[in-house]
Amino acid sequence: MNILDELGKVSILEVVEDLGLETERNRMVCPFHEEDTPSLVLYPHTNSFYCFGCAKTGNAISLFAEVRKLSIKEAIYQMAVTYIPGFNQTGKKGVKHSSQPIELYKSQVRKVANEKPLKPEYSEIYEAFRDFCLQQKSNSLSESALEYLQKRGFTEKTIRDFKLFCIKDYSEVSWYLKQRFSVLDLQECGLYNERNNLIFYAHPLIIPYYRNGRMVYLQGRVIGKPQENTNRYSFLNNLPLTLFNADALDKVKTGETVYITEGAFDCMRLCQEGKTAVSLGTANIFKREWAKLFQRVNVVFYLDNDAAGHRAADELEKIFTHFNISCTRKQLPANYKDVNDYYTDRLGSNEQLNLF
Repeated sequence: MNILDELGKVSILEVVEDLGLETERNRMVCPFHEEDTPSLVLYPHTNSFYCFGCAKTGNAISLFAEVRKLSIKEAIYQMAVTYIPGFNQTGKKGVKHSSQPIELYKSQVRKVANEKPLKPEYSEIYEAFRDFCLQQKSNSLSESALEYLQKRGFTEKTIRDFKLFCIKDYSEVSWYLKQRFSVLDLQECGLYNERNNLIFYAHPLIIPYYRNGRMVYLQGRVIGKPQENTNRYSFLNNLPLTLFNADALDKVKTGETVYITEGAFDCMRLCQEGKTAVSLGTANIFKREWAKLFQRVNVVFYLDNDAAGHRAADELEKIFTHFNISCTRKQLPANYKDVNDYYTDRLGSNEQLNLF
């Protein structure tokens, strides 16, 4: 028996009633802030809720935990006793049961509270996020994103191939995700921070990472130059970075050349020029187990022309040499910082974009 699956079948309307909260047409006065007009909406089809007054959101379990002032672990246990027949000897139904369900419960709680699930398990959330953004009407923000990509030299085909998209209306996207998915899943998959906010507020240009055709990671970028105290990129909250364009390694032939770049845009530009490339996302991260993905090919490190890029190339050469993988280094001219800047300056920007 999977405890969370069983609790997922319990209607949030039943939970609300048992908590002694009054509802009318799936709306109620929010118990988390003072108000006179009901602003908390219940969504029975997803067993979730969202307050339009304080932005509190979650599912039946988190609502139970918040109202009863319990931890998630305590809330799951109390709800299991109340709503799952025969959960234990002292449960609501009073039916004796073996100790096995309690062990299942403990295992499941560890997964929810302490572990980061594999990213592919959250592909559905990432892809729903992308699909909703693509359905939004174009506006000045999306036009600015398109103009920026044009100046960076990307063709329409490249943008389509790498499935870039833009958050056109932050509030609308955030609301949609909160009403469709639980706050626990949105936080666990890295899209929302501990304050329950969508992390890409200042980074509306989204770069998706794919593995085996499914979206497994997301990276956001500011449009143009970042404002003071804002990084150019934003990565999923508390989730480890993975390789960008890793699926290309499954298609490359033995002995061919694969370029490793620092940024996703550099990788995209090399692919646009007919080369095979993957990106680290940042110069500071390379997992040694990734090296086995490159054992059939000749690797060329083509990293940023700065101190961090040079250090990363030194470290990568040591790792790949240790695994007997053929590798060399390509150096950018002194006056260029990264691969994309070099190609854009040398070849010019693309003037025929009509996307987003």
